[in-house]
Order: sequence, then structure tokens, then C-alpha cells
Amino acid sequence: MKKIGAIAEKIYFGIGAAAMGLLAVLVIFTVIMRYCFSMSWKAVSEFNVTLFAFTTFWGLGLNVIKNEHVSINMLYDRFKPAVKRWLAVFNCLVMLVVDCLFVHYGWQYTLKMGKQISQGMEIPMSYMYGIMPVCGVICAVCIIIKIVQHIRAPLSAFESQDKPLEELHD
Repeated sequence: MKKIGAIAEKIYFGIGAAAMGLLAVLVIFTVIMRYCFSMSWKAVSEFNVTLFAFTTFWGLGLNVIKNEHVSINMLYDRFKPAVKRWLAVFNCLVMLVVDCLFVHYGWQYTLKMGKQISQGMEIPMSYMYGIMPVCGVICAVCIIIKIVQHIRAPLSAFESQDKPLEELHD
């Protein structure tokens, strides 16, 4: 099961990295074409905006899996590892509630506004707005995986990871 999870994580990360790379190349391309040759295409510009939204929302789950979200550990580090485990689970449950609200309202917005046709790519806006609920569902799966990991992890995984300030100056 861990092997399948590792492969899925690599694929998930790879899709995000490929999208970010494509976005960087397209932005550089559009800037060069616009400023050097006075050429621009509204479809490419719209695709860049959509790709930017995709990379942003795709990153939600990656941040959960990789523990790259913002955290302030001053208070958290004062607790014993057994308490930290349940605080981490509680934190994930709060994230899951927020994510479920995001999926719900993202879906409602997609249904309401998705019938319009985009001006640049001339596709239904639901393809663009649908990024929100789809990535939100993927993020929810990542949060659930993280909850299971917290519950199954040994207590040593909840030992303080940050060095005290005094040790940094030595």
C-alpha cells in the first residue's frame, strides 16, 4: 500500500510540476511576443490565467501531504507527543471542514457560472471553474490520508522538530 501511495504522490507532484513549468514557459512566451513583436493571443492569455488557477488549487493537497502549510509551533511544541498527535488530527479535521465548504461553494459557483462561454478559448467556463471543486476533492483525499498517517504514526513522529533558538546561535 505504501508503494502505491508513493507512486500516486509522485504522479500528483509531477502533474503540478509540469503545469507550473508549462505556465512559466507560456508566460515568458507571451511577454516576449507582446513586448518584442506586439503580438498577443487572448486564448493563450486566458489559458495562462486558467493554468495559474489550476496550479494554485492543485497545490492545496500537495501542501497537506508535504506538510508545507504555515504553522506556528511555539505553543504546539510545549505539548507532549501523545497530545500533539490528537492536535494534529483535530487540525486536519478543521482543514477537512474548510475544504468541504470550499468544494461545496466551488461546485455551486461552477453550476451557476459555468454555462457561459469563455472569450479566449471559447469553451464552457465550467471547465475553468470546475478546477476548484475537483482540486478540493483531491485535497480532501490528501487530508484524510494525513489523518490516517497521524493516527498510525509512532509517538516519536510528534517530537519537536524545531531547534531551540539557543542552539541556532551556537
